Amino acid sequence: MEDRGILVVGSMNVDMVVKTSRIPSPGETLLGGVFQKFEGGKGANQAVAANAICRGAHFCAGIGDDSFGREYLSYLRGRGIDVSLVKSFGDCATGVALITVAADGQNAITVAPGANMMLSESDMEGIDFSKFSHALFQLENDLSTVARGLRLARGAGCETVLTPAPARLLPPEMLPDIDYIVPNEIEILQIVPECADAESAAQKLISGGVRNVIVTLGKRGCDLYNGGGKRHFPTYEKIRPVDTVGAGDCFTGSFAAGLKICGSLAEAIELATAAASLKVSKAGAQSVASLEEVRALMSQK
Repeated sequence: MEDRGILVVGSMNVDMVVKTSRIPSPGETLLGGVFQKFEGGKGANQAVAANAICRGAHFCAGIGDDSFGREYLSYLRGRGIDVSLVKSFGDCATGVALITVAADGQNAITVAPGANMMLSESDMEGIDFSKFSHALFQLENDLSTVARGLRLARGAGCETVLTPAPARLLPPEMLPDIDYIVPNEIEILQIVPECADAESAAQKLISGGVRNVIVTLGKRGCDLYNGGGKRHFPTYEKIRPVDTVGAGDCFTGSFAAGLKICGSLAEAIELATAAASLKVSKAGAQSVASLEEVRALMSQK
């Protein structure tokens, strides 16, 4: 039987990056440093990260019929990612993100989603999710599209992963279709605003039907919440952060790949933590490490 692969359904954006001494305040203009252009978008970031750990990832997204979109598809093919499920929309531009990166590695991002929002429920219905073992989603597409994709993927036997970003309230009926939800410590309080802390918010999601909640904590690692309680996973403190853009996506994509190749949930999280730690040491949302580099870092712990 053919091995069931990893599918990432999500966004692809062209990242326009300027480095500055700090994030500007509202209304303030800062002179920045060198301008750089990178491939980004939460979905594509996760697909690249997953593929670096477990080759043969598939990607579904919406792009515009423009030079940005065509160049991006060529780039993804070159990285060994299957883009046969990507949809092109002639009346929309490919998504663009404007990113400011401060000297301490923190960032501020504004996204023009363009064709990402054109991906529809009918596009989800055209996917044979039974070909995949894991399906990843984020919230840079229309929420109804994400909800439909999660339902179909779960029904086809996929393990489902949701990154709830940009954060918004989730329909209660969506929660039982989520095996793993991976917010950061800010996002979890935005998607469960009635809770005052991450732990109570995680328990609220679990009571609503989510099976596992993984709250990423930046340089402090992450916390896992599920029916077995809470467990903390530390990160690699000796890694010097250069660019945190895409770190969460690297974690999630690597985590999904880890679920395929590791023997346990804990091992998958440890692998994802190491991959994200290496990612922040390099510029660019998709500057991900190979499985060999990740394993080497893990061996030092």
